[in-house]
Order: sequence, then C-alpha cells, then structure tokens
Amino acid sequence: MDRREFLEKASKASGALLLSSIAGKAFAGEMEQGTMELWHNGSFLQDCVDVSNEAQGVIRAKVDGVWENYNTAELPEEFLEWNLTARIEVLNQIMDMMTGQGGSPPSLAGPHNAAMATRGARRNDSILTINNAFKGMGLCPKREIIAEKIEFMQENMDGSMPAKIDYLKDLYSDSGNFDLTKLISLELYSTPTFETHTFINLMKEPVTSLVFLDSKSYEVRGIGQLVDAEDSSCGEYATQIVEYTNLAHSFFHGAFPRLFPGILVHVLETFDNTPGTGRGVLVSD
Repeated sequence: MDRREFLEKASKASGALLLSSIAGKAFAGEMEQGTMELWHNGSFLQDCVDVSNEAQGVIRAKVDGVWENYNTAELPEEFLEWNLTARIEVLNQIMDMMTGQGGSPPSLAGPHNAAMATRGARRNDSILTINNAFKGMGLCPKREIIAEKIEFMQENMDGSMPAKIDYLKDLYSDSGNFDLTKLISLELYSTPTFETHTFINLMKEPVTSLVFLDSKSYEVRGIGQLVDAEDSSCGEYATQIVEYTNLAHSFFHGAFPRLFPGILVHVLETFDNTPGTGRGVLVSD
C-alpha cells in the first residue's frame, strides 16, 4: 500500500466528522460567537492566565473572578505507561497498513483524543456556558530539547512516512523526552468571525477537564492556556510549543495553510476513571 492509498483508507474513519465540520462552518455566523469581543486586528490575548512562574511550577489564573496560584503536577507514571505504549501501538498499526500487512484505521479511542470540558462563557447559540469537545492531545517535549525537535521536523518534512513513524516511535519510547506538567493541542477553528465554545470558555475561565477513554480511562484537570501563534509575550517556551504542535501535525498529516493557536494544558490533577477499577480516584506518584 503506497502513501496515497493509506491516507485514503485512513481518512474514511474521520470522513463523517470532517463533512459535518465543513457543513457547520458553512452556516456559521453571529450565532457561533460569544458575547465578548475577544479579537483585535485578527489576534487575541488571553488575560486570565499568568505563566511568568511556569518554570518554577506555578501557574497564576483567574478562576471565578479570583486570581490564585496553582501548583502544577506531573502526569503520573501509570498514565504515561498507558499513553506511550498506546501511541507506539498505533504507529505500528499504521506501518502494518502501509506495508500491506493488514490492519485497520486506528481507533478514535486512546491517548490522542480527549474530551475537553470547559465552562464560563455563553455562545450565542446556547443558553448554557458548559461545553465538551474532542481534541487531538499530545505530549510536550521538554524545554531543553524542543528546539532540536522543531529543527528536525523542519528539515525532514518531506521525508518518507516510514522514517517519520520511526522518529515518532523513538520519541515516544522515553518519557524523559517530555515536560510531564503539560499536554498540548491546537485551536483549529476559531477566527474573528467563528469562535468555538472551547475558545470563548478558556478566554474567560481557563479551567478544563480532559477525559481519555480506552481500555483504561483517565481524567486530567488543569489550567488551559490559549496562545496566539503571533504572540511572543507568553515567553519563548510557549511560542516554541505552539510551533512544535503545528509542525507535529503537519509532519504527519501534511502542511497547514497557517499556524494555528495552541492550547497548553498545565496539569494540576490526574484521576483514574477506569470502570470497575479506577472509580475516579486521584492518582499521584
């Protein structure tokens, strides 16, 4: 199976989701916006999160109208073991499909997709402020190595898919490659004329809950920081994280037309929600 055949086959799993997204955007208008003006000259600045002491493990955030300091926590070992093992299994599955050894498109369950719950701001098409949406969620390279990972992807963007898969497998083979106080995603759809409910909620109330469902289930609670790709005021590391996250998506799925804003989830708590065994118990190392 060549790359084109693989991509065509894999895309069928998400085709319905893509079509529904396009249809929704086609009818987007004033209803798909919040009640607050959040954009200035095509950009935004989230003013309810202060990450000036992030490197020291402290995030300052305005929650329910009150500024407080929140101590970040590392993702626990059992979560990482599940997450990294499952990511490598998916990469092996994709490789088997590409080389004609069988297999099927990867499941939407697992560590890549999380249901992201937010609250706090009402969009014009809803009477409630609560929202839940699935987001592609990744692990964040440590600040000591993120620049070299960005450079590698830039230099190898046109490389073969097997080589890219080998690179990712090597990356996921060692939890020491990652900043364990963060999970990362992208805000793909929000613009000055169309705002996702996740976006407008995080701009007002930066608290979030991520739920992962697989043979195991975990919930990660934290502070959601929105970073505009053109904003350098959030610091070098945050800017690098947004660039890395955009590149990681393009590296595997094809080039983006532009840099999208990043969502940095600063981890505060992790719970084991596995039915029958976890029962929503706080996990800590």
